[in-house]
Amino acid sequence: MYSGVSSKMVKITYTKVSADVCKKNRTFYKNHVRKAFVMWLAYEGYFDGVFTKSEIRKAKKGVLPSDCNIHHKVPLSGCNDLMVNDFCNLTVLHKNTHEFINKYIFSPQLKPIQTAPFGTEIVIDVPNYSYVDVDGIKKERALAKCSFLSRKNRER
Repeated sequence: MYSGVSSKMVKITYTKVSADVCKKNRTFYKNHVRKAFVMWLAYEGYFDGVFTKSEIRKAKKGVLPSDCNIHHKVPLSGCNDLMVNDFCNLTVLHKNTHEFINKYIFSPQLKPIQTAPFGTEIVIDVPNYSYVDVDGIKKERALAKCSFLSRKNRER
């Protein structure tokens, strides 16, 4: 399995929702939750030892480093309830890990219900991370740094 997915898998019930419900969930997330979640993590010390001091100062203003994303454990498109945006459903991951989860874990499991009507439920396996994937972020950053250094040495 991909090195960035080091958490335990859990089963959740995914409920296919309409585009309108998904849009409502996403708008609420963008307007009310995202910034507050990042600030809360920064002030509670979840980024200590993961981000630089400068990145933590920015996080205290609600801004994540460009190589990190917030991931919904239960996807926005799989829940009728605004509680999908509750902090306990969110985690900060490296963007590579986030892309991997969406492409190789969520997409294959959700493909069978693409044409199903709204309200269709399916049980899927999802990675269950804590609030911040400390090990995954550190690992991806180390790999990026090594890649950059080897590229720089090749250019010489």
